[in-house]
Amino acid sequence: MSEYTNVERPFLDQLSGLGWQIHRPKTRKGIPKSAKESLRNNFDEVVLAERFKESLDLVNCLPNGKPWLTAKQKDELLQGFIQLEQSSSTLHETNKAIFERVQEGDTVAKNEVTQQKNALVQFVDFDHWQNNLFDAVPQFRVNTPHGVNSCIIPDIVLFVNGLPWVVVECKDQDVADPLSDAFDQLRRYANQRQDDVYNAHTIEGEPRLFYYNLFSVLTHGIEAKVGTISGEMEHYAHWKDIFPEKYKTRPIAQYTPNQHTKDPAVHQEVMISGLLNPEVLIDVWQNYTLFFQPNQQLEVKIICRYQQYRAVGKILERLHQQSSPMERSGTVWHTQGSGKSLTMAFLVRKLRNTVALKDFKVVVVTDRVDLESQLSETLAYTKDQVRKVNNRHDLPTALSGNSSDLTMVMIHKFLEEEQKHAQSLQKAMQQTDDVPQFKQFSTVNDSDRILMMVDEAHRTQGGDMGNNLFLAFPNATKLGFTGTPLLTNRHKQTTQQRFGGFIDVYTLKEAVRDGATTDILYIGKTSKDRVDSTKLHQQFEDEFSQRTPKEKAEIERRYGTITAYLESDDRIKKNARDMVAHYIADVLPNGFKAQVVAPSVIAAARYEAQILAAIKERIAEEKARSHPDLELIKKLEFLDACTVVSIGSHNEQGYVKKAYNKAKKLKAEANFKKDFDYHKPATGIAFLCVCDRLLTGFDAPIEQVMYLDKNLREHELLQAIARVNRTRKGKTHGLVVDYFGVTKNLKEALAIYADDDIDSEEWQEFTDYFRDINKEIPILESRFDRFMQFLVEKGGLPDIEDFVYQRLKDKDLELDITEACVEAAENIAFRAEFDVLLKDFLHSLDTLFNVPQAQEYHIPGKRLGYLANRIRQRYKDPTMDLGWAKAKVRKMIDQHLESLGIDTKVAQVSLLSDEFPKELDRNALTPKAKASEMAHAMRRHIKDNLQDDEVLQADFSKKIEDIMTNHAGKWEEIASELSNLRNEMRKGRQANQDLGLSKEGMFYYDLINVGELHQTNDELSDEQKQQLAAVVRRILEILGEYLDIPNLWNKESKVKELRSDIDDYLDLESGVPEVQQAHKKITAAVIQAAKKRNPR
Repeated sequence: MSEYTNVERPFLDQLSGLGWQIHRPKTRKGIPKSAKESLRNNFDEVVLAERFKESLDLVNCLPNGKPWLTAKQKDELLQGFIQLEQSSSTLHETNKAIFERVQEGDTVAKNEVTQQKNALVQFVDFDHWQNNLFDAVPQFRVNTPHGVNSCIIPDIVLFVNGLPWVVVECKDQDVADPLSDAFDQLRRYANQRQDDVYNAHTIEGEPRLFYYNLFSVLTHGIEAKVGTISGEMEHYAHWKDIFPEKYKTRPIAQYTPNQHTKDPAVHQEVMISGLLNPEVLIDVWQNYTLFFQPNQQLEVKIICRYQQYRAVGKILERLHQQSSPMERSGTVWHTQGSGKSLTMAFLVRKLRNTVALKDFKVVVVTDRVDLESQLSETLAYTKDQVRKVNNRHDLPTALSGNSSDLTMVMIHKFLEEEQKHAQSLQKAMQQTDDVPQFKQFSTVNDSDRILMMVDEAHRTQGGDMGNNLFLAFPNATKLGFTGTPLLTNRHKQTTQQRFGGFIDVYTLKEAVRDGATTDILYIGKTSKDRVDSTKLHQQFEDEFSQRTPKEKAEIERRYGTITAYLESDDRIKKNARDMVAHYIADVLPNGFKAQVVAPSVIAAARYEAQILAAIKERIAEEKARSHPDLELIKKLEFLDACTVVSIGSHNEQGYVKKAYNKAKKLKAEANFKKDFDYHKPATGIAFLCVCDRLLTGFDAPIEQVMYLDKNLREHELLQAIARVNRTRKGKTHGLVVDYFGVTKNLKEALAIYADDDIDSEEWQEFTDYFRDINKEIPILESRFDRFMQFLVEKGGLPDIEDFVYQRLKDKDLELDITEACVEAAENIAFRAEFDVLLKDFLHSLDTLFNVPQAQEYHIPGKRLGYLANRIRQRYKDPTMDLGWAKAKVRKMIDQHLESLGIDTKVAQVSLLSDEFPKELDRNALTPKAKASEMAHAMRRHIKDNLQDDEVLQADFSKKIEDIMTNHAGKWEEIASELSNLRNEMRKGRQANQDLGLSKEGMFYYDLINVGELHQTNDELSDEQKQQLAAVVRRILEILGEYLDIPNLWNKESKVKELRSDIDDYLDLESGVPEVQQAHKKITAAVIQAAKKRNPR
């Protein structure tokens, strides 16, 4: 009941205030028994049929406001969805098909009023959200024929026009991690847990409920997250703002129920007001939902994040409310990796679905070919045809008209004379009096119905190209999208001055905190090499500070200086060996990949060769060991490296051209982004060696580490390091390993955000996100100390540190400490804090796993993992599973547990299994531990099987509590009595010869007597018992006449006959007054039970 009081009821109350119609059941006790309470005919249905048909009349009206669809047409439209439900497609495929049908509408043969043929029917009024129906149904029972459970009962289902768009799972804080528990339950409801080998052929839920699903919500009141059917737990995100502003009735900071809330924006109230507001929900379905195929991987369903929705909304407000080009224009500053490309795609979709703005011509400007290619793939999801301007001469033709199209163009097309940088530089150096002159660009289109989106705006805003861009479209609305804007007076023009003020800001700190990006650790590798080259490098930078990166590279090539040193074989060989050693130890175990940033094209190709050589050396070393790691050898033999660079001329070195061709043949960029797959050799590309490519806009979540051996500054540095900040399952941070010494430029890079020297607060914020890995050592130490302090103070374990370090010689004392810790974990709050502290400690340990200072924590990690396993075993708490641990730490703990005879890969032994007593003897070494473990296993078993026989399980539950109360403190007696009760539970229901009833008969006997008449058997006389037994025998006879009918439950007429026969007998012939008085209620319960027990 606390779950309902603390979470579900406040959720429903807030929905009601937003205009949702709430359909609460008459009673919350037990399994819902009346489908009518949830607006359905039976519990097999997942669509509210009558509400669906009612909505069709609201959404599809004649100009005079009258509906025109016939009853038959409405039935046919509903049947169209039912047919999709019955298809053999996957959950994802069916969800997509239904989404598209709702999005596009359908047709009926004829509008019988207007006689229009193939008349369009809409299922949702996207233009007028008030015309739709919004229903919230708590305790939404859905039967699961042939499933291990008879039904699923999500806490709340939200319906739009009768279709189940949102499933909400509420949890009270009765497990260590309630949101994870809620996520696991949602996966069970959707039958998505079949990736577990033990569930491979098991039906646990009813996917049909999720065929219509837009997203689901996990909440325990204090915190709520949302995610789609494609999302793993780490993809579920907070919705932390409320937009439009008119719905933000109070500041976000005030959404805090108690002093323990760290971030009030994660509270369920914010999510409900921000996302489940009917206007916003309709908008998200239409404009902010994509079936997206990232990096040629499996297609996934995504919805926008809150900052993307807010940014698009603010842009639209400017377009609606402002009149001049400058007032409409502005800058969107969303940090790298937070989804700017998707924000652009959402903007285009919203634009096209907004009547007053749909005629806008959209022009997207980029400055690099790879960015244009990547962005064009994303923009294709807008459903607009993406056109590209291939040369400057096509600009007037492609962009001068008034058509509302979507065109991409490279900024370089806005030069009157196109010349390659190398040729331009050569001319400038050889003929100083003949510097190329560039003309101003003439106007291409002076319309004010043009929306221009400039990607990486900080790079394209200045110079002739930037000026020409603005001259070509003088009245266009210009939006600058950037993760690193120019903000200081030392730049000739700030990004704000160029494009206009900030429309929306989403900072590094916010992105990391939200989980939109990861933070980044760096490791400095340079020593004497860096010192020797510092003065030379600085002189070079000062002399050529105004040159572009390509011009600098060419000058270095012509005059030598540091380039020859950086390209030297000895240096690259040494670095490559170090990179490979680090990669194998710290990155490969978790399945991630690496990028090597070289100082030149030549160096990049040489790095590829030396990395491959170093891998071969490591394979040879491993094979020479007395006990080689065969799995590691297999992994290493699969690895490959490729060089992705731009070829400047036909005169490149042969090995450079060869490396270039290899990367092209293997489609290196695409296959690098994919998971390692032994069946697809090209996915073995673990290292991408680059020079000037793939340092901006390259989106590869699988990349965790960047080995940096090139001088980068300001935006280049900040953009490059962001390649490793993309989120991915199991990726807690990105890594930058610095071989050049560029991390000395961090303050300079950060100074682009401030006019003066950056203050300590700004620097601290940045270094919280990008920090030296050595700073993680004190964090590991602090997390360990905090864990020990917690176990001493909250667990009453003064010797715990000696225990985890294995310093104790007394084995009995070790057992006492183990049991004391496990007993303390019976308290939910203790267990939750233990889980959080363990995760923090093991995450730090994984990060520093091979650092010498961290290795002293390996034994404590094993011992604490052992305690977590014992707690999970005792309390059957699935959220205490160590499945979240990274590969290195998990392998360490698993090996330790296996040495103790605990196989973590084997599912927990069932209470009723023959193996349970043996498992109990292994795990519980004292009578108290044995009693406690049995009691919790029994309670968990009862909870899991409650739906199958509620009355019997309730009886078992009462017997457990009676045993615990009557024998309080006498642990051997409790253990003995519980063992007897376990034997009784193994037998299950038994026939009763005195009453002449079989096991099945006794089920219905208790269903009627206890479940509906609310009386115990002891309260009845022998005569009353026999009378009730006779009633049950007759009910079984009636059921027997019908249950052999094929597909009985799909034949409504036969079900009505069955219901009538049972009800008439109970009312007119049973002769038992109590039964006659409750005949309708008993009939309904018997029919529901029969259907559940005989689903076919």
